[in-house]
Amino acid sequence: MGAQQRMEWIERIKRKRRCRVHFDSGSFRVYGCLAAPVHMIPDVIPINQEFDFYLQSHYDVYLLRLVNSTEKIGEICPAGKDGIIYIICRFPMQKATLSEDIETVLRALEPFGFPSLHNPKHGITFEIEG
Repeated sequence: MGAQQRMEWIERIKRKRRCRVHFDSGSFRVYGCLAAPVHMIPDVIPINQEFDFYLQSHYDVYLLRLVNSTEKIGEICPAGKDGIIYIICRFPMQKATLSEDIETVLRALEPFGFPSLHNPKHGITFEIEG
């Protein structure tokens, strides 16, 4: 392991430790990851309503922001030096199918390396099928 890879590994471990507090009894497993909702989710989700989830894979911790929308697009936003990668997705969602909706988004991230998604040098836009 090179010096830079070792530093990246150390940063990922630090992020996992810092974010551990967000994962509790309200967390759930989806697509091999642990998802922790940041907000209470109402039974009926209004259009353009945003919900954040901390997402922990075996590799790193990410912040997934889902926006209830008729669009099906996403963006991977690069993190700062010690920051967390934001994944923002505009996608039609319902509380009853939330796990399946998140799984659809995570499958759309596979071409970019998810669940071992590295910090991109610039924002990446992608389409979500499903």
